[in-house]
Amino acid sequence: MKKKTNRKVVVLVGLTASGKTDLAKKLIEKFNGEVISDDSRQIYRGMDLGTGKDKSFFQHMIDVRDPNDDFSVAEYQSEVYKIIKNIFSRGKTPFIVGGTGLYINAVIYGYQIPKQDKDLRMKLEKKTTEQIFEQLKKVDPVSAKKNKSNRRRLIRALESYLVNLRPLSEYKNIKPNFDYLMLGIDLPRQELYQKIDTRVDSRLKEGMIEEVECLLQKGISYDRMQRFGLEYRHLSNYLQNPTPENLKSEIKGLKFKIHAYARRQLTWFRKNKEIHWIRNYKQANEIIRQFLNT
Repeated sequence: MKKKTNRKVVVLVGLTASGKTDLAKKLIEKFNGEVISDDSRQIYRGMDLGTGKDKSFFQHMIDVRDPNDDFSVAEYQSEVYKIIKNIFSRGKTPFIVGGTGLYINAVIYGYQIPKQDKDLRMKLEKKTTEQIFEQLKKVDPVSAKKNKSNRRRLIRALESYLVNLRPLSEYKNIKPNFDYLMLGIDLPRQELYQKIDTRVDSRLKEGMIEEVECLLQKGISYDRMQRFGLEYRHLSNYLQNPTPENLKSEIKGLKFKIHAYARRQLTWFRKNKEIHWIRNYKQANEIIRQFLNT
């Protein structure tokens, strides 16, 4: 917990299906807040069941782009800073709620994010790792040495330099002008897995396959659906071969992949020692009350 100003933001993180949104709905009523969604897929219109949107109350950063549009971390950061400022101006408390760790970190820690160039990146990807390393070493030796065995990061660093004419290693975080509290929902693993599986079954009954089919009919390419991952990947796979056997196989694979995704989320969030892990509303209520009153 940090103390810098009287401008205070509450961040509520948690794994997929952990109950973040339901808890947030109660907390914003208690503390005069508004939710800013932290979900890299809920920003897209028409992707509702597959992303678990709750439209029973207003949330910022939901349905702000079409599925064919790209949306970067830098764009998310910029938009959220504007929203936070607006919420503060109305005397309310921003609650950033979600499970996309990179988005949250970009906002809370003030990442400086260099401009990108996808066409250039595609050209760089055709080069060998050794070629990338040698070229990067000449312009950004710090990044080259740090990421020598990580091809993806080498390409990112070289792309960044060629686009911005500034070594990636020189970018520093600029802390935003607000205080923040980070809470995380802690659930036993088996309970979480059960919630995930139950949620998948429920969404299938509600029409998740039809949602994916509708997106494809609207011109969202199969490759694009694959990049959205999880529900959209597996159900678009099924629609390529719509047999009962394939449906059963894809649903089984989907549940397995969401379990794995939840584990990756947990690994990411556990690294952040600023997160206060809570089990219920009562614990969250007490910590937030103390934070807002100090």
